[in-house]
Amino acid sequence: MASAVLGLLAGLPFGALLAGLFGGLFLVVLVALRLRGARALDAGRRAYLFTFGWANWV
Repeated sequence: MASAVLGLLAGLPFGALLAGLFGGLFLVVLVALRLRGARALDAGRRAYLFTFGWANWV
């Protein structure tokens, strides 16, 4: 949602950049959790909540 709004207001490259940053953060957290020994589904859930969970308070 944030990348779509930014894309509409500031232009498509900025929206795509924000989406890429969120995707990259998700992958970094997912890989870190897997390396620490978390199971696949649990690691995916925790990485999602870390990356996108803040939107519940906005």
